[in-house]
Amino acid sequence: MEELFGVSMTTLMWVLLAITGSALGVVAVLAWRNPVMVKLGLRNIPRRPGQTALIIVGIMLSSIIMATAFGIGDTINHSIRTVAVESLGPIDEIVLSNRATSEDGFGFNPYFPMARFHELQAELADFDAVDGLAPGIGQNLPAINPRTDRSEGDLRVVGVDLNTVDSLGALSLTSGEVAQLETLGDGEAYLNDRAADELEAETGDQLQLFSSDEPLTLTVAGIVERGGLAGDAPTLVLPLEAAQELFERPGEINSIVVSNRGDTVSGVDRSEEVTERLRVFFADRAVASQLQTLLSQEEPLQALVGSEATLDESDQQELQQLRTELTRDGTSDRLVSLLADSDVSDAVLAALGEAELQETQREADTLFASLAEFRVLEIKREILEAAELVSSFVTTFFITLGLFSIMVGVLLIFLIFVMLAAARRSEMGMARAVGAKRRHLVQMFLFEGIT
Repeated sequence: MEELFGVSMTTLMWVLLAITGSALGVVAVLAWRNPVMVKLGLRNIPRRPGQTALIIVGIMLSSIIMATAFGIGDTINHSIRTVAVESLGPIDEIVLSNRATSEDGFGFNPYFPMARFHELQAELADFDAVDGLAPGIGQNLPAINPRTDRSEGDLRVVGVDLNTVDSLGALSLTSGEVAQLETLGDGEAYLNDRAADELEAETGDQLQLFSSDEPLTLTVAGIVERGGLAGDAPTLVLPLEAAQELFERPGEINSIVVSNRGDTVSGVDRSEEVTERLRVFFADRAVASQLQTLLSQEEPLQALVGSEATLDESDQQELQQLRTELTRDGTSDRLVSLLADSDVSDAVLAALGEAELQETQREADTLFASLAEFRVLEIKREILEAAELVSSFVTTFFITLGLFSIMVGVLLIFLIFVMLAAARRSEMGMARAVGAKRRHLVQMFLFEGIT
């Protein structure tokens, strides 16, 4: 949990600590100035154990409801984050092409020349925020295991570059050994454990993959653990050249995965910096300049302002940054990065449509389409933010319900002390008779309740 009702948990902690500390400080001063009232108040605790137990149980019930609400939210957050980290491993961003050709199949990521990866590799050679890049091929095919007659209609076939696999963490066999992709022979591949479960496959099984009229037979050389390059869905892993041959795409790939410096969790902290660098590299700055000229006019800017109220906090911040960058001289890297963000471009086009600026919307749509050859997905950061959002919603839901129980608990405690006051009328009358004032009686109940 990072936020509750939109307020940072750290802020809540310090505010509540300040309130609690101040209240305890006031009580301590009162106790120091009136030690007799302290003794008179505290003596009722051991003398009336039944009443004391009733008060404690009432407070504990409210506390348990609150603790359970936070516990459920944190558990959901942890579960989603764990699944994301284990499935993606060291992968923080994925680069995919925006340019499909007639040779690209429907539903598959478009292919592009391997030379584009080498250009990106050279560009990021001195960029400290990135510690690993790897080109790859990923495509889904139906597969069958003839030995068990089990099939998988959506087996992910992944081609991995042998020269870069170590930079993103080596594949691990379920036996604990490191998978050696370079030792695979012709027609051999690794299967991840999830695919092995679906196909009931074992090492040595011969799988049939259907990518054309004739099935292709591949031998399972070993079972690797899911996650990272081995994927989380049922996946078959083979060397990149073998995948290029399988899909008849020599010298081409359809994805680039990026690992930020740091471990599988802390690397997300560099995601914004890395994504901006990647988007700037792949974007056409001349097109970005045309978009700046188009969107910096008064009517488009007013349209962006009017649409912010319908967006969530993150999108609002991005649009505000976009408006600031649009009005500055020159085309900054930050502006290029924002314009190349698909979420920002969708929000801009929607705002222009709502403002009935159809001509500007059409022109902007055309420029956005030609702005970037590739799109950069901050996949891990988005999943972790979704985990935080879901857990925050669940916690808020239970906390809201718990507030009613807390109010009932407060009323219960209030009624208990009202009943205690009624039961101690003779005792309080004697205290007043020997000189105690009304505030002294209130202090007696205060010290007892605080204790």
